[in-house]
Amino acid sequence: MKSPLSTYNDYLDKNLIKVDDQQKLAIQEIDTFLSQSLNKSSSIYLSLKKRKKLPKGVYLYGEAGVGKTMLMDICFNSIDIKKKKRIHFQEFMIDIHNRLHERRKSKVKADPLLSVGREVASEIKFLCFDEFQIYDIADASIIERLFTILFEEGTIIISTSNLKPTKLYADGLHRDRFIPFISFLENDCLVINIDNGKDYRKNRVIDGETYFSPLNDASKESISAMFKKFSNGLPYSEKTLFIKGRELKIEKQALGCARFNFEDLCGKPLGAEDFLSIAKEFDFIFIENIPKMSPEKRNEAKRFISLIDALYDNKNKVFITADGEPEELYVKGDSKFEFQRCISRLHEMRSKEYL
Repeated sequence: MKSPLSTYNDYLDKNLIKVDDQQKLAIQEIDTFLSQSLNKSSSIYLSLKKRKKLPKGVYLYGEAGVGKTMLMDICFNSIDIKKKKRIHFQEFMIDIHNRLHERRKSKVKADPLLSVGREVASEIKFLCFDEFQIYDIADASIIERLFTILFEEGTIIISTSNLKPTKLYADGLHRDRFIPFISFLENDCLVINIDNGKDYRKNRVIDGETYFSPLNDASKESISAMFKKFSNGLPYSEKTLFIKGRELKIEKQALGCARFNFEDLCGKPLGAEDFLSIAKEFDFIFIENIPKMSPEKRNEAKRFISLIDALYDNKNKVFITADGEPEELYVKGDSKFEFQRCISRLHEMRSKEYL
């Protein structure tokens, strides 16, 4: 497999991304770190380890849209390790707390966190966290020791965050107990800031159609081409949104773009809060296979109205494949009156003024 730096250079050569000096410096640093960390028999690795100069992980931070997740995904996809995992940080911590709960229920006398940390390290040797953030004391109280265990067991961690280490868990309960972890991060990890004042996700111009109908191979090819364009051809990855303790998995997303089937959003018991979370998380929303809805599909129609309201209010750019024009999607049913607003917004959202 290619190295992360080689993959990044390929993206540049193919004009999938624009030249960005800070991104380039960051991927060079990470590439060197991974090369040294994974080649444990090299003289450089042994020398650095002896002098305790070798970082054990990477903490990559910067504002939204500067390319943190893209760089992490390049690393994840480039590294040839079977035991690797890419996961949202909050999802990871939920799993940790669930494992700790099971250990405590078993009444085994062994140290629960040490046992769980070693178990996770045996399962994962290359761990990528998206959106590293500490929200509560339960995570803050165990994170330093958990990372220490993972590092001692040989797990390499790459994290992305919008916050520099000193801003983590700001104003949190008993933050004084969390301060040592900040020093731990700064001392044991390669901390890289790629703030460049650019939000690449917001600088993409739409100069073509966004609504494709009817449902056929041509419309499918068109929306696929638009997704490829606005995601810069990057591969899909999963992402999990956390909404008041619930998990909402986004199976296809890349570079601020999310791709859904109509049934994934409107055929399931999702509500306005879910749709608003999606709208805020992504800039470009792709919805495929919207059918003509019969009166019996009143629930799907109501969810679709709520979805379009959320996307419209948030000014998202929306790409659609549908079985007909907006006026044809729901002509009879309990929500026909409310659907008129949806029709109007669907037309406006494909206009040059909106885009």
